[in-house]
Amino acid sequence: MTITLRHRSGPCAPVIVRYRVLRVNIGADELLHVVPGVLAVTSGDDHALGALSPLGREVLGSIRLDTPLREALPGFVDALDTAYLSGEASRVSHEEGRVIRCTPLGGGPGRISGLLLRVVPDDDDRSRARTAGFQQLTEQLSRAATPAEIGRLTTTTAAALIGADSCIAYRRPEGSDVMEALHHHGWPGDTHLLFARVPLQRGRPMSDAVLGRTPVWLEDAGQWRARYPEMASLGVSEGHQATACLPLLVEDRDLGAVVFSFYQPRAFDPSEREFLMAAAALCAQALDRARLYTAEHDARAAAERERDRMAFLAQASRLMEAPLSVEERLRQLGDLVVKGVADWSAVHLVRGSRVDRVTVAHLDPAKIAFIEELERRYPPDPDAPGGAIDVARSGVPVVMEDVPDELLVASARDETHLELLRAIGLRSAIVVPLLVRGRSLGALTLVHAESGERFTEADLTFVGQLAATAAIALDNAALYEQQRMVARTLQTALLPSELPHVPGVECAGRYRPPDPELTDVYVGGDLYDVHEDPERGRWALTVADVCGKGPQAAALTSLIRHTVQAEVRHGFGPADVVRRVNAAMLRHQGGSRARFATMVHGALTVDPDGVTITLVNGGHPPGMVLRHAPPESDGSGDDVEWLDVPGTLVGVYPDPELVEADVRLAPGDALLLYTDGVTEARGPDGFFGPERLGSLVASFAGTSADTVADGVLDAVSGFQDGRLRDDVALLVIRAAP
Repeated sequence: MTITLRHRSGPCAPVIVRYRVLRVNIGADELLHVVPGVLAVTSGDDHALGALSPLGREVLGSIRLDTPLREALPGFVDALDTAYLSGEASRVSHEEGRVIRCTPLGGGPGRISGLLLRVVPDDDDRSRARTAGFQQLTEQLSRAATPAEIGRLTTTTAAALIGADSCIAYRRPEGSDVMEALHHHGWPGDTHLLFARVPLQRGRPMSDAVLGRTPVWLEDAGQWRARYPEMASLGVSEGHQATACLPLLVEDRDLGAVVFSFYQPRAFDPSEREFLMAAAALCAQALDRARLYTAEHDARAAAERERDRMAFLAQASRLMEAPLSVEERLRQLGDLVVKGVADWSAVHLVRGSRVDRVTVAHLDPAKIAFIEELERRYPPDPDAPGGAIDVARSGVPVVMEDVPDELLVASARDETHLELLRAIGLRSAIVVPLLVRGRSLGALTLVHAESGERFTEADLTFVGQLAATAAIALDNAALYEQQRMVARTLQTALLPSELPHVPGVECAGRYRPPDPELTDVYVGGDLYDVHEDPERGRWALTVADVCGKGPQAAALTSLIRHTVQAEVRHGFGPADVVRRVNAAMLRHQGGSRARFATMVHGALTVDPDGVTITLVNGGHPPGMVLRHAPPESDGSGDDVEWLDVPGTLVGVYPDPELVEADVRLAPGDALLLYTDGVTEARGPDGFFGPERLGSLVASFAGTSADTVADGVLDAVSGFQDGRLRDDVALLVIRAAP
């Protein structure tokens, strides 16, 4: 590069340095009179003195021409060599605080002929002023929270620090190719309006700076005309000469640009360029912080809105799961919606070939009455497109950001109907189907009216979630009722509808399933049964508990019950009956040991003196006998006898170990058989346990079989606060007193 010198006549003519290297066509002696503050001119790499001004003799001392300054001024050698070898001007401090600039002379790097030494003003004061101003700008920008405020500081404080006559700061919206002015300063009249929005286009200084990610420096009108001839008339409008266009960059993000303009030609020396780029970097960082702040603010607002909506959905979900009828759930949902989401709400349900409105809600009951009267006088058209009935049938949502009057005119049956429709004040509406498992159960309609708010496509997700919550709850309610009905039917088939009448014996059986809120399985595997064996004049009794719950356990329970009944009719004794149940279970499971059962089975005979029961226990909890207590009994449990009959689980081993034991019941004595849902019931005090059961049963001495059965079941349920975690079956056999 080259540097030219332009001067006017007179001893104080200004010198404008254009480039780093001076290309001169005048002699060394003439330079002494052209350049202000010149001291000397050197030549060659030994810096031989070619000319020395009077000021040079005063500052450097009397040095003979052709003397190498390398020898005469050893303290200058580093600065002289740096300028000569690099082609970049260098500085060296001298006595009395003088700063001497060494400027290369010649045709450019590699063709340096010598150096021009001159005294330049001490930059300390200007540097201190810029440093103080830069700190002030830093502090102000650190407090600026909006792009507009950052633009104002950039075009005022930063422009003043560099001495710019006018300035415009721009931002580049993410993904946009148009620059938008944030703030302007110093432009007269409406001139700035020409630059309010500037499309990025190669061949324009600001665009080149942004797209090239490097500053563009234009030092006078001549450079404008040379580099940007099509833009020169605008660039030098209002008398401007020099311009600096700096991109605002943070890492790989283009945030905008700042344009400084000057009325006088301006030589942007390295220090000025560095300062301008530092100021631009500071503004860019502030813009990035503002962008992050704005993004955080928007994200926080969106998060709060989403939080509120999630809370609303959770509230709606709890409401839809309440133990209410479907219609009451929907009515309460409509009331909830109009308290914070819409002015109006309505729900329609598909019922066979019909679509019925089941609820309409508004905070003003008078308006609800108005709508009901309107629909009575003008029933909705079931074939009207876009309405709730159409959406309920098609499953396609409809969003009306605006409800134009033309739509009301098209929907009205007559002038009176039109007036009534207009009186509602509809502004916006959204209708979404109640979809679940590919079926439409109905439609949810939300309307904005007197609030003046609008629904948009962005609201479709939230309203769709609300509708989905309602639809799933409604579908689950239907499925729940269906499952409960199936479970009740199946469970009924597994248990006797009523126990037979056994002469001389009281029989009481009880079954209670687990609490439906604590399990998703409604069919248990517990069983009790009593049936007659008329050929042998006796009765068979059974209590069993299959491992697990659900349909598979129910199937195994049914297998046990019917196998027992069949083998009893075939005349087998208790131990053989259990062995045949064991074999049937092994065949049923194909050798798998995934499920097993515990069971107790017995044969009961009645005689004039009491009852004899032959029991077999297949890994089941021990039964107990409650002896008829004398009047003075204290109910301490001494009247309870545990029946510890050994035996292995059923459905596990091909040859189970089984023992038959006879139990004698005198008149008034009772036998209690139960499943593990009794002793293993867990409550706040731990397990219910056999000790608690023994004391409880002892307290029922002398009472009926029904009293014992009900008392045990109520105690176990109360121990778990009325919420059984496992099903319970028990059987009480009492010899008539």
